[in-house]
Amino acid sequence: MKNNFYLKMALRNIRANKQLYLPYGISALLTVSMLFQMLSLMSNKFEGMRGVDSLILLFRFGSVIIGIFSLIFLLYTNSFLIKRRKKEVGLYGILGLEKRHVARILFLESLLVGTMTILLGLGLGALLGQLLFLFLNYLLKLPIQMAYSLEPLNFVLTATVFAGIFFIAYLYNVSQVTFSNPIQLLRGEKEGEKEPKSNVLLFILGLLLLGAGYYISLTISDPIAALLNFFVAVLLVIGGTYLLFTSGSIYILKRMKKNQKLYYQPRAFISISGMLYRMKQNAMGLANIAILSCMVIIALATTTAIYVGSENALGSHIATDHQATVYYDEEKTIDAVQADLEKVTARIQTDTFGLTVSDLESYTYMNLFGTFDGNAFKKGEGPTFTGTTLLTAEAMNGLENLSLTLEPNELYLHEAAHYPYDTVVIAGETFNVKIFDNELENFMVDTEVGEIYLFVAPNKETLNRILQKYEENEQGYDTSVTGSVIWNTNTSAEGEMAYADKLRPLIEKEAIVNYQPRAEMREEWYAMTGGFLFLGIFLGGLFTIGTILITYFKQVSEGYEDRTRFQIMQKVGLDKEMIRDTSRSQVVWMFMLPIIVATTHMAFAYPILYKMLLIFGLNSHVILIGSMAGIVVLFALIYWVIYRLTARVYYSIVQ
Repeated sequence: MKNNFYLKMALRNIRANKQLYLPYGISALLTVSMLFQMLSLMSNKFEGMRGVDSLILLFRFGSVIIGIFSLIFLLYTNSFLIKRRKKEVGLYGILGLEKRHVARILFLESLLVGTMTILLGLGLGALLGQLLFLFLNYLLKLPIQMAYSLEPLNFVLTATVFAGIFFIAYLYNVSQVTFSNPIQLLRGEKEGEKEPKSNVLLFILGLLLLGAGYYISLTISDPIAALLNFFVAVLLVIGGTYLLFTSGSIYILKRMKKNQKLYYQPRAFISISGMLYRMKQNAMGLANIAILSCMVIIALATTTAIYVGSENALGSHIATDHQATVYYDEEKTIDAVQADLEKVTARIQTDTFGLTVSDLESYTYMNLFGTFDGNAFKKGEGPTFTGTTLLTAEAMNGLENLSLTLEPNELYLHEAAHYPYDTVVIAGETFNVKIFDNELENFMVDTEVGEIYLFVAPNKETLNRILQKYEENEQGYDTSVTGSVIWNTNTSAEGEMAYADKLRPLIEKEAIVNYQPRAEMREEWYAMTGGFLFLGIFLGGLFTIGTILITYFKQVSEGYEDRTRFQIMQKVGLDKEMIRDTSRSQVVWMFMLPIIVATTHMAFAYPILYKMLLIFGLNSHVILIGSMAGIVVLFALIYWVIYRLTARVYYSIVQ
């Protein structure tokens, strides 16, 4: 046969199946565009920008996620497409075409669709890239504009990735032709129509997996535990969701079928039978939609909350315009750090560079890391996230304008630690515990990120004595002594940055100092949180595309399969109105179920998400709940639009 014949057949097949190829091609085009844009962001030079390393890491992570998702997503939707076309491919065999001829036609189809989508996707990515950079610049609140450049390597890399994906899809399609005879292919659409069997054990296992995932979220103790256990909980919930959709839904429908009063009603009879008849295939699609919907909501809600709460997070890290932290070198004593701190403070007071220095306060404190055994604080076997922070009453009173007084055997404890005992044993010494509940404005200690206990000691001698006894070991991570100085300059952000650039080399000559003005921290913070939000929007859009396409192909596939059954119902006497009503109820349930499940998952995921976001400085329930509620409502509206559009396609096929 002439090559021209194969090309004509491939083009005719694409046109004849445009109802399947068009959404598939558009989705592939969009994913090509998204990967190219993410690679372009990752390869940008970001000249003059602080915090660039974390941003590039985010973009690298986003590129990997897009590549993996594109592979899974396009292969999954390709399986819908080839299943719908099995009858057509089988007919070629009946008409005399050999399998190698069919394989050549399929190859040309894949080549045409793949080439077109890759070229258009790259063009769209290059066209929208500048707009994307403007949006990212807005989110990051940078003083400079990032330049958008089109690197040739990104074109090649994107094209290579998707060429590989389309080739894998082609190999799968050919395998469907090679290992089936024409008669099997002609009946390919009918495969899987047997009523699925329910499995009570799998149903119970699904409940247990889901319950275990929910339990981890509800009982999580601290942010570090949340971070370590989050993916375990996610895997448990995903496994439970699949089992409950595949086995649980069938079990419930069969229980409904056994209820004669319910089942033997015309509408219920048709609805339950129809849903049960194809539930095995539907269940996998519905579970995928539910999980993708949940991923969209989580990605957008958490990144939005982090970004919206940026100013609150900054306020919890630094209360003044400037903060310099002095660390110990080799001699870990309060006096040694205090001496260095005084040198740094003197330099700040002397070298003002024309600015007015106000609200200057300096203080020294120490951290002990270990674990509590009852009321006794002991050294741990390794780095832990339980610790005590101690400073003198004089330092606390000066910082917070308080009037705390203590006896030699007493310690004040800030109420945020929720300590249950009247005494505490530290380094072998027993102290009576007094509670103070003042809201701290200048001393920044985040008691929610880990188990941190803020103690106030009577004097510097008490701190030295505790430190000397506590560090009778060789484990360097058990103690740290730190000095801090905070002050304001009451100038613009640009003025703060210029002042910091001049002051930093001078104070670094005096001691080991970590100095960062709030303006610089804000720039780096928005680079990180803006990058998170951008990535959340990007991945949320990607997962939404997946949800739309899976829903569309599920509706088209079910529409063609249900059309024959509804025609049989009409022949046995059921009127069109009843068939239309029952089919509508099935479609509504099929659409409502995933969004209900996704929303339920989000409600139970709230505790673990809140604990994780404490690491990013977000400690506002209002911001997180508001973000989650807003994203759920927005996604529900988008999901409703998807329902209206795809349901219309379904009804047009069935009728």
